[in-house]
Amino acid sequence: MTSMNEQVAERLERIGLGDHTATTEYRIYGPPGTGKTTNLTRQIQRAVDRFGDNSVLVTSFSKAAAAELTGRDTPIDLDRIGTLHSRCFHALGKPAIAEVHAAEWNRTNPRLKITPVSRTTRLEGEDAIEEDAERVGAGDCLLQQLNRCRGMMLETKKWPTTVREFGLKWTQFKVANGLLDFCDLIEVSLRHVATAPHSPAVIVVDEAQDLNRMQLTLVRRWGRRADYLVLAGDDDQTIYAWAGATPDAILDPDIPEDHKVFLKQSIRVPRVVHAVAERLIHQVSRRQEKTYRPRPADGEVHRLSHAGYRSPEYWILKSAERHIKEGKTIMFLASCSYMLRPIVAVLRRNGIPFHNPHRKSNGFWNPLRTGSRHSASNRMLALLAGHPGFGDAHRNWRFSDLALWTEWLRRDRLRPAATEAISANASHQEVSCEFMEIVFGSDALAKLRESLGESPSALLNWWLDGLASEFRQRVQFPSDVAMFRGPQALRRPPQVVVGTIHSVKGGQADVVYLFPDLSKAADVQYWRCGPPRDSVIRTFYVGATRAREILYICSGESGIAVSI
Repeated sequence: MTSMNEQVAERLERIGLGDHTATTEYRIYGPPGTGKTTNLTRQIQRAVDRFGDNSVLVTSFSKAAAAELTGRDTPIDLDRIGTLHSRCFHALGKPAIAEVHAAEWNRTNPRLKITPVSRTTRLEGEDAIEEDAERVGAGDCLLQQLNRCRGMMLETKKWPTTVREFGLKWTQFKVANGLLDFCDLIEVSLRHVATAPHSPAVIVVDEAQDLNRMQLTLVRRWGRRADYLVLAGDDDQTIYAWAGATPDAILDPDIPEDHKVFLKQSIRVPRVVHAVAERLIHQVSRRQEKTYRPRPADGEVHRLSHAGYRSPEYWILKSAERHIKEGKTIMFLASCSYMLRPIVAVLRRNGIPFHNPHRKSNGFWNPLRTGSRHSASNRMLALLAGHPGFGDAHRNWRFSDLALWTEWLRRDRLRPAATEAISANASHQEVSCEFMEIVFGSDALAKLRESLGESPSALLNWWLDGLASEFRQRVQFPSDVAMFRGPQALRRPPQVVVGTIHSVKGGQADVVYLFPDLSKAADVQYWRCGPPRDSVIRTFYVGATRAREILYICSGESGIAVSI
């Protein structure tokens, strides 16, 4: 008897190497934790083996996810990997983007201000717009509604009046300034770009359920010019409804059954968590029926009847600290980012490192990020690198290190012209003991040398004591992490992830704390029948299925919460 994995491999091989039928479209359905990325990576490798690395185009919701799909050994050029928006951006000659130039719009439309965005992060899918009760203003909300109507390809007469009026002003602004917005990239490509960039033989689209009708229409048009179009995703995880994504867009039109692959075995979700998730998802009005089995472990589900997002200080913190000591990874998930502020405050007060690796550009969720050389964490690491007790990260200070950690010191800690003397040297050059006498007075240098003979924490305390007052708040959290958890904690990836359910889609953790509260708009949807309610249920289905071992269902705080 062939195993389930062998059956999947055989079907995938037929997709990559089989004969043509009436449609070139194939679909791979991957419920949570069923190894969709692994299986799709194998499919991409087969396509490369048959058609060549220059004949495969890979897109996903983010460039990082698309790059992961190709695998380390798959020789696909970087210009054939990326988001759909990025593909269109390059196909249209890299036009100027309206949302990037929102400052000009804001000057002439002060009551409809739009938050400027980074072109790079948005094109790469890193800074995806999320449904949130804290959107900055009316302009952001109206632009989101406009993009949703356009993405769903609704007739203009069916748009709300306020959206039509905003859309007219926005179009006039774009035309006057020679700009295209992110939605235009898809719409213009749909009209004028008949073939996918580089004319691929195989187009692979991951997380296809996140694409709206316009995006899928473009992908399918390109697919008709290719030998194979592979859409991989899961209609049960369609959670970008406000952006126009619907399960109908990926479920319709129907295709032959032998063009569908169903991944059945979860390697993530244990039995009791799986049971909770299945009760949720079977409430939706339309879905692709599929066999979906849990991994062979019981797992745990706990309901915290007196602990919600507003009150995480005791029960939630106590259990989380225990799991951290056990070495487990943790996720705190909510439907809106404002619900995460109390838990972030508690984590900060207790010096518990946290991050969101899926939204690296969000500083609120990534206070310890080291991507910028000027971050507080980077300055501390540059300082601690010179301590002999800092483990394998220890090395002699270079002038680049010295420039970082001395920049925030009070001027009375440094000799006159110390900054100029540091900058006069090559950044990669090591700092000599003699040079330190040029930087520090005898008293400060003596205390520095004394701290180097003690623990790394002593060196850090010496530095914190000499900081200028304007920088103290910026270093508070990373310094608390170093003091409470040890300086090495600044080097390790945090065990705790904080984010909205939308932001961690595709991620997982040993332990998940799920806050069931809804925004007022989502509450209205939840109590309606059909697609509006379905979108809320799918969101919490995704949240619950991030858990590998333990799911905590926290209490609703406001009476506006989904029943899980």
